[in-house]
Amino acid sequence: MARRKEIDREKILDIAYKLALKDGLESVTARSIAKQGHFSTQPIYLEFRNMTSLRREVLDRITSNLQEKTLQKVYVSQPVYDLDLSYLNFARHHRSLFSSLFVKGRFGDQLIKDCLIKVGKDKVKEQFPDLPEPDLDCLTRFNWILVNGMAVMLVDGLLEYDQDSIVNLLDQHLNQHLKQLQDKASE
Repeated sequence: MARRKEIDREKILDIAYKLALKDGLESVTARSIAKQGHFSTQPIYLEFRNMTSLRREVLDRITSNLQEKTLQKVYVSQPVYDLDLSYLNFARHHRSLFSSLFVKGRFGDQLIKDCLIKVGKDKVKEQFPDLPEPDLDCLTRFNWILVNGMAVMLVDGLLEYDQDSIVNLLDQHLNQHLKQLQDKASE
């Protein structure tokens, strides 16, 4: 009878994903995964070509989770503000991962960037359905600049916030930017 494989690809990925969430992608090493899973590094290299391919799969899982769950939470029932609060909460609860993805940029590759822009644009379109396409792109990018700045300050310990204050701040800045876009269009 053949021996059953006890340490499979999925178990390794689950451990690596949890390590990334807790300590950032830099913590995803063969030794840290093996230590966390209580096994040698051999199964890792039997299941994955190299650590780069394993990290790539972890990053895919993170991206998918961001796009489908984390950035879809509802806080105030206004799509853009819900997205922004979701992003800030992600930064607050996963400081190391946020930092490695979006501050240090070591792992925040095009896949993550595309995910954020797509989700952001969808939420802006949902909240401001009559916005023309060029203004939609402009407001999406403006919002990401604004909220990413807040998230970096939060991760660095330079900002604490409550939900109402953030929504008021976002509302003020987005409405001001919308007014500028409308004024520019009417010229």
